[in-house]
Amino acid sequence: MAKFERQVDPEGTLAPDERARRAEHARKAHFARLALKSARARRQSREAAALAAEADAELSALGGGAVA
Repeated sequence: MAKFERQVDPEGTLAPDERARRAEHARKAHFARLALKSARARRQSREAAALAAEADAELSALGGGAVA
């Protein structure tokens, strides 16, 4: 939590309760951004796997084998 407190009040001029409140908001925003990045990465990975499976199925249907 100290990291976020330094981030929101680098000079230490805010009242402790206000600094804590802002630090908590900064922490929540940080983890929300991490969750969004993670969800986007999982979605992209899922879509790439689906495209690869679709390409393999099409290749098999045309009588081709997997390319090594």
